[in-house]
Amino acid sequence: MADDDSFTVTQHRNWFSRFGDSIAGVIVGLLLFAVSFVVLFWNESRAVDAITALDLGAKTVVSVSTERVDPANQGRLIHLSGPVTVPAALEDKQFRVSAANALRLSRQVEMYQWVETEEQKTEKSVGGGETTTTTYRYSRQWREGAVESSRFKRPEGHHNPAMHHTSRRIDVQGAKIGAFTLDHSQITQLDAFEPLPVTGDTPAPPGFRWVGEQLYRGTSPQDPQVGDLRVSFSMVPATSLSVVAAQSGSTLAEYTTNQGYGINLSAIGTHTAAAMFTQAKRDEATLTWILRGAGFLLMLFGLMLMSSPLHWLASLLPLLESLVSAATFVMALAVAIPLTLVTIALAWLTYRPLLAGGLILGGLAGAFIIKRMAGKKVAT
Repeated sequence: MADDDSFTVTQHRNWFSRFGDSIAGVIVGLLLFAVSFVVLFWNESRAVDAITALDLGAKTVVSVSTERVDPANQGRLIHLSGPVTVPAALEDKQFRVSAANALRLSRQVEMYQWVETEEQKTEKSVGGGETTTTTYRYSRQWREGAVESSRFKRPEGHHNPAMHHTSRRIDVQGAKIGAFTLDHSQITQLDAFEPLPVTGDTPAPPGFRWVGEQLYRGTSPQDPQVGDLRVSFSMVPATSLSVVAAQSGSTLAEYTTNQGYGINLSAIGTHTAAAMFTQAKRDEATLTWILRGAGFLLMLFGLMLMSSPLHWLASLLPLLESLVSAATFVMALAVAIPLTLVTIALAWLTYRPLLAGGLILGGLAGAFIIKRMAGKKVAT
């Protein structure tokens, strides 16, 4: 079997058979349109609570020494920095690999297996019919996680064996900064993994052998066969750590504000409390903009799908359908932009009246400009 093969499936549909798709498009579009408002409004409420809590936390946090636990700080939000100590080495018993002085140990398992990709091309015809050509391609690649070959369009000749070994992360328990014990949630925030050094005398499990710093199961890494495995390891070393959390006895736990927002920050290295809160607010701002973009796209796609019956009617003439598609996209954009801004403004109205007013004006101005531009385009 060649490394790359493919086959093509052609499907013809007439104008009437596409009617059901247009109705389904309207239903899905209405759902996306409704969900977009929920996402946008919830996101702004979440962002306000987060920033308010972080601002309050930055004002009330107390920096403490790591040498002793002060009972007077019980339940308070504290900040501390210092070297981390771990009780023992982390061990991956299945693969006989251990990492000394580590906070996290990561195992990445990849199998050489068949992967299916598909490529579609649709051609319109006069009368509303369409011909869809789907090409399925098969190639052998290294993939983390099993690819289910039984679901391939053509499983014959593309069988992937069962993957009995999987990737895994092992986190330290009972790590300390001085007299304080770290909670597992602070460890899982750390993702500064680096390759785990492997010595030549490290034993390999049955069926595997060391190839460089990877375990390999198969005949030849230079000529892998379907079913071959390669396993690599990385670790987060136990160095200095900075934490902002609640003092719960001698344990560092998540601090919950009156609004229900949890503050639980950890970062590798020595950082001031102010720097950690600044970074946390940047992360929250990034998440807020990502969710704003998601809400806007949900609204835009929802509006476009709601116009599916117009596309269906116009598909009698392919050129007309292209014009309708362009027009509906412009109209969806003209509606989605101001509605997104107005929804955000309404969500902020209770908390930031001045900002909300500015967003409402911006939304109305955006709608006016887009309407003028659309009008000029139609006129030309």
